[in-house]
Amino acid sequence: MSHNSHVHCTVNNCQWWAEDNLCVAEKILIVSDGFAHKLPSEMDVEQTNQIVDELGHSPVDECYQSCCKTFVAHDKYERGKGGLQ
Repeated sequence: MSHNSHVHCTVNNCQWWAEDNLCVAEKILIVSDGFAHKLPSEMDVEQTNQIVDELGHSPVDECYQSCCKTFVAHDKYERGKGGLQ
């Protein structure tokens, strides 16, 4: 399946934020807020299967109940402490 996405983001201190408020991450991990509080910030999209194996899926009823786990502060990424793209 081929699909083109345009992900918009206003968090301009994220490594993946680009001009015109676009997210340029190749992969994005989004979980419920409840899961976000259980997972370390270092969890990355590459651990998606591990998260599902340990916690299951995380359906929500409203958009405000979800959390993008792909965020990496730009300065943290430059210091080599960010996640994978």
